[in-house]
Amino acid sequence: MQIIKKYFSAIEECVRDFSINLESLQSSHSNEFLYTNAITEYKKLFLNLLLCDSEDEIEQSTKELVYFTIEHDISYLFLYSELVTVVRKLLGSLVEKHDFENIEEINNYFTKHENQITTLYLQKFLNQLKSKNEVRLSHIESMSDKKFMIHYESHIKWIINLILYVQKQEFGDDYPQLNPSLCAFGKWMNGASTSYLLSTAHFKSIEHLHINLHDLAANVVDYCKRKELRPATLIHLMQKIDYYSLEIGNEIAFLNEIEESAKDPLTHLLTRRLFNKIILNKLDIAKATGREFALMMCDLDHFKLINDTYGHGVGDVVLQHFSKILEKSLRKSDYIFRFGGEEFMILLPMTDKEETLSLAQKICDVTASQEVTIEKVTIRYTVSIGTLAIVVGNKVSITQDTIDKYIAQVDEKLYLAKERGRNRVE
Repeated sequence: MQIIKKYFSAIEECVRDFSINLESLQSSHSNEFLYTNAITEYKKLFLNLLLCDSEDEIEQSTKELVYFTIEHDISYLFLYSELVTVVRKLLGSLVEKHDFENIEEINNYFTKHENQITTLYLQKFLNQLKSKNEVRLSHIESMSDKKFMIHYESHIKWIINLILYVQKQEFGDDYPQLNPSLCAFGKWMNGASTSYLLSTAHFKSIEHLHINLHDLAANVVDYCKRKELRPATLIHLMQKIDYYSLEIGNEIAFLNEIEESAKDPLTHLLTRRLFNKIILNKLDIAKATGREFALMMCDLDHFKLINDTYGHGVGDVVLQHFSKILEKSLRKSDYIFRFGGEEFMILLPMTDKEETLSLAQKICDVTASQEVTIEKVTIRYTVSIGTLAIVVGNKVSITQDTIDKYIAQVDEKLYLAKERGRNRVE
């Protein structure tokens, strides 16, 4: 330490030469630092550490510096680059003066600082990262309607498990799932229930971020299992993982907005504006595989009479009631749209004519057998259904005209059901 003290003035000069005067808009009445003020304060703590002349002072000053940088979101890379820049400038100055006697001692002095700073930074950073994710998790858990955030919730739990794995430092095989397709979040992404989102930029961005995040996690686990660890590498990897995780959260929030706008507010079924996007996808699949699919158009019989007799509020309850019948009668792979007013369109992937007629008849029978009771008023209603099985030949050009043609054909079948007495399937 006595040798290093000879160079304190040179160290101070190097630090001050490297510092940049930052002017802040910080108000004297503000209770919080702006980032520029935090950097100014950080410079003081940084210099104070390098000019410590005892082990106890170094330990205390290291804590103050590291705690401050993490509290004010000053990255480890910034701290490390400052340390490297100062030592290089100092060593370069000594070489110019042909002062070679204590270069190794000085280099060891700064290496010790680097190791102490990095080790403590990793510990504090992981604690902070775990706390942040626990707060995020509690916010999601308190949401009344999570929508897609329920899947982000499982992702946050995965992140916390990864942090705990690094913190424990036992480095066995109890790490979280590293295969992006097998974790709970990945299984959701590959699930059929989200297929209508597959073409959105946000969904594709999540997919890319998620794969990269798992790739980083695999590197974290692999690195942890090595005998010689450099905390700086783990800091870098975990910071990048946190960045990807936050980006996934942002994209999930956008998907929630898409989901909100894609669902009919009354029935919570898909809206007509999503129909073209989904049927285009199904037409491509049908053309490639040769498998047929089907459309089913439903229209509640004499619905205008219900509205005129009992009011639109009662009519809304009937629409909700029928929506529940559809959801219970159909399969999870089927898509149900409120097409407008009392009209509903159902898209049935990989379904032939016989299966479609069977499902439609089931819906027709269940609807006719049930009743809706509202304030002592009991309403029975029926539904007419038109069906269309579609086989897409290799020569069929898939355009908007193709879609419009199919809609017109199934609508004609629905009209036929109405003409033949209603409460029936055609």
